[in-house]
Amino acid sequence: MSESDKNIFQPVNDPIKSHSQVSSRIEILGFEEMVANGEVLKIQVFLERIAQEIYNTRKKNYSWGFRVIEPEFLNFSGRMILVSKLYKEENLADLNSVVFKLFIEFNNIILSTALHMHIPIRGIIRIGDTYRGNVKSRKPALVSGKDPLILSDLLKVFSISEIFPAGFSEGLIPAVDMPFHFGESLSRSFSDLPTIESVGIFMPPEHKKDKTADVTILSNMLVESEVNGQKYFVCNWKKWMSEHTDCSADKIIAFAEVEAGNDSSPHAKKWQNLIDYSAHL
Repeated sequence: MSESDKNIFQPVNDPIKSHSQVSSRIEILGFEEMVANGEVLKIQVFLERIAQEIYNTRKKNYSWGFRVIEPEFLNFSGRMILVSKLYKEENLADLNSVVFKLFIEFNNIILSTALHMHIPIRGIIRIGDTYRGNVKSRKPALVSGKDPLILSDLLKVFSISEIFPAGFSEGLIPAVDMPFHFGESLSRSFSDLPTIESVGIFMPPEHKKDKTADVTILSNMLVESEVNGQKYFVCNWKKWMSEHTDCSADKIIAFAEVEAGNDSSPHAKKWQNLIDYSAHL
């Protein structure tokens, strides 16, 4: 390989570094069909309710000074990603427990809000090293007035001064800021999520070895259950529901029973699994 070829693979920005992170990958089942059927307002209400519940949780957390470790919420069409940075220092294990507790609370907000609106969602939680941050293009560039910026026939009804103010060609184009977010834990979430034939948000049992999850297990926010014949820790949406008087777990189970018995329902099996594992919550 020539020296010039080697330079192609040398970063211009500072080398990116990994850090520990907990992340969840959440998918709204049948999202495309909802859009095609004109249920856009239902999607909007769903997102509005999530936003309001996050606001209520944030208001509570502010009094404890927890805003800095609140999960980051990203939404891409019918897919949502929650991420929280964990701290690798051994003496911060207690802080990581608080981070994870807030993280599970946000996942329960999304899951419970969806179930209350009879929207089936599934998700998976993973802990592991990830890479996240931003890289920039090498340098900004001067805007040159010599470059053709617009077709000449578009200028026939306007003068140059009307379209472009004086000095329009003098200035810098800012560097491109390119965010990145990747890692094995996120990749595994993307590949494993479609294999879960159930409604809910799940965490692989190997995370039990990580003391980060202990406080949520002890507080019953996260409980062990069995889905598709495999053991998982699952978000305890019934506990969240019991703390919100306007929600009813019984109504959700009743709806799930109807859907599970509906052969024409595309998510009948997933609703049945919701019934099965909710018995352990």
